[in-house]
Amino acid sequence: MDLNNFLTEYWNYIAEQNEEQLRKYFHKDACIQWHGTNERFNVDEFMRANCDYPGSWNSAVERIEHMESSIITVTRVWSSECSFHVTSFFKLEDNKIQVLDEYWCEDGIAPQWRIDKQIGKPIRLMTYSLGGRLNEG
Repeated sequence: MDLNNFLTEYWNYIAEQNEEQLRKYFHKDACIQWHGTNERFNVDEFMRANCDYPGSWNSAVERIEHMESSIITVTRVWSSECSFHVTSFFKLEDNKIQVLDEYWCEDGIAPQWRIDKQIGKPIRLMTYSLGGRLNEG
């Protein structure tokens, strides 16, 4: 199995909110954990959390790392209203997701105190439109 293709397709189905295709990626007793919000989901709950989420979404896998027992992805997920980055740790068994640990964060600008102290430099150009949407250049 081509794991990079497997994960890229997975993220496309996440963005499409395609429950039928997404279910094929998981063991029936898989565990999905969102550590930032202290939530644990079974597959049915994860489908509701993902597929019922409002809006139209896009995704782009920015990085894939293969470890001994895990695969790690860094993915940008965005809509016309907001943008997130998620770091995901996949544990596969028989070519299906058995455990998925995720860390989501909303994309945005640095806190004002760091801007005031001129600490750090942007990784990429980010601006906000009049409607408050994040634009990247």
